[in-house]
Amino acid sequence: MPSSYYMPMEVFNGIILALFAIIPVTFLVITRRADWGQSRLYPASVRARMPIGSERMAQSIAARTRTVVRANMWGVMSAIVIVASMFALTPLGASPNFLWFLSAAILLGVIAISQVVVTVRERLFTPAPSAPRMARATALRVGDYLRPAERFAPWALSAILTLVWAIIALLWGTGRVEGGALGWLIAGTIFALVGGAAGMWAERRILVQPQPASNTLELAWDDLFRADALRTLRMAETMLVWIPLGIGGSLLLHMILSNPSPEAGSIMQLFPWWGIPFIQVLYTWGAGRLPAALRPDVAMYSSTIGEERTA
Repeated sequence: MPSSYYMPMEVFNGIILALFAIIPVTFLVITRRADWGQSRLYPASVRARMPIGSERMAQSIAARTRTVVRANMWGVMSAIVIVASMFALTPLGASPNFLWFLSAAILLGVIAISQVVVTVRERLFTPAPSAPRMARATALRVGDYLRPAERFAPWALSAILTLVWAIIALLWGTGRVEGGALGWLIAGTIFALVGGAAGMWAERRILVQPQPASNTLELAWDDLFRADALRTLRMAETMLVWIPLGIGGSLLLHMILSNPSPEAGSIMQLFPWWGIPFIQVLYTWGAGRLPAALRPDVAMYSSTIGEERTA
């Protein structure tokens, strides 16, 4: 290829970073109106298979939806500023792994943090003092909110990552372990361990928060937002484990193939990111839905706002 068509890695990383910034800016502009969440009520109700029993509930759900979206987008903007600062101030901006690694780790971390902050600080409903209070006999766990695949994915990948480390340790004395890739693998593993510990702490914080609700429908909607926050946390934890696992897999492939072609080397360099779309599909598939055991008896409630049937 003629040299005139060559794009330095720093320029390419800068363009990608600028494109990332367009997304949160667009959403922050779109969601400026206080009534933005109203347009999301019907799709959310259909996806959750739950009615919205009153106008007050509709306002609370719409406000929480808008708050979550805007918190996520401000978090993404903060992450982009951090990444851009490191990109500008360190020579690592020229690395093909730098932008992907930091963007995935920081963006996911900030989105997860914003979800936790909103869930812990905000209350979806505020029943009147004279209204009845719903309470559960036993506390719920993460497994009550998530599907088995969502719950166990980070643990399964952690087990495979441990196996990869064991194989690399066995090959350490052969002189075939590439130092640069090993450094990224160590950094990714440490980040995954720290992120996983922080994620489990955040999950416990979410689960112990009170859920003010005056009927089972309000409690179910609160559970829905809680489930989505827990799902976002597990997705972040899973991706943080996959990153070092992908780097380790790429390192092993390099050792097996000895002298791969430039094309094969480029493909293996991107291998750590191949699993990210699949993880996103796994966790976004269940977003906005509750397990059947947590859904209320919808026959008790009207499917239109403002009416509630008597049992």
